Amino acid sequence: MEIFENIIVATIYASTPLLLAALGEVVSQRAGVINIGIEGMMLFGALFGLLGSYYTSGIPFLAPWIGILIAGFSGFITAAIFSYFAIKLRGDQIVIGTAITLLALGLTEVLYDRLLGGIGSQTGVHDFENIKIPVLENIPLIGGMLFSHNIIVYIAFLLVPCVYFFLYHTHYGLKVRACGEHPKAISTVGSNVLLIRTTCLLFAGTMAGIGGGYLSLADVPYFLPGMTSGRGFVALAIVIFGKWHPVKACGAALLFGLGYAMDALLQAFGLGIQYQWFKMLPFILCLTVLAGFVGRADAPLALGRPYDPSE
Repeated sequence: MEIFENIIVATIYASTPLLLAALGEVVSQRAGVINIGIEGMMLFGALFGLLGSYYTSGIPFLAPWIGILIAGFSGFITAAIFSYFAIKLRGDQIVIGTAITLLALGLTEVLYDRLLGGIGSQTGVHDFENIKIPVLENIPLIGGMLFSHNIIVYIAFLLVPCVYFFLYHTHYGLKVRACGEHPKAISTVGSNVLLIRTTCLLFAGTMAGIGGGYLSLADVPYFLPGMTSGRGFVALAIVIFGKWHPVKACGAALLFGLGYAMDALLQAFGLGIQYQWFKMLPFILCLTVLAGFVGRADAPLALGRPYDPSE
């Protein structure tokens, strides 16, 4: 029973950054923009979030919140750069996103050496502590597993119904989905397709930044170069597997989170197998899912296609 509880708790923790990034990407892709730079945005969020908490360590209660806000803002700024080249200048979204990820991989390593002295763990970093929800955490069997997490976990899963309601039960959400399906049609009724796409991309970048900040402020209180370890690309797979639907993406995030959780738990058992084999589990799952389901998923019709208002 204890092993089962550990797996559930580890799955929830591992799925949280994936879910945050995937929810933002669902909105972005619903608007017709593929944010391949999500890995880089998460990496920026992880570094700048940690730095934000470290440099405000004099106010312990606010330090992690300041860190997570800075993490989200770093993703916002990166997404703004992405939107300028991909939406305003109508560049290739895949190429631009790849360039942003490569930039993040190099720049965060340089900043890591310069600002942290090559030591990712800092004693001055204040991270998020677990919060037990009164009454709910006393529910037999599931209380301790579901209601004893840090605040970012709760926020991530509460965002699922919020994003669902926004996309499918608001007028602006209808416009977002129309931008990803028939942007010319929505523009003829007075909607600004470029503005809607930019707004959705900025939201996606902010969510990716917060997802990265979660890794260094709620998961483990340190930063290492490349610590996102492909989670941004896994988030892209989650969006496809979840068929661009926030609720289904949540289920997919939990499935991939289970892969990360099993990686950590199997290593802890000391089975005498090289740890690199366990590290492969989430990506084997990713390839299996994409190979089996990508052909059945119907992407938004205008996904990845630049929109020219003059046409």
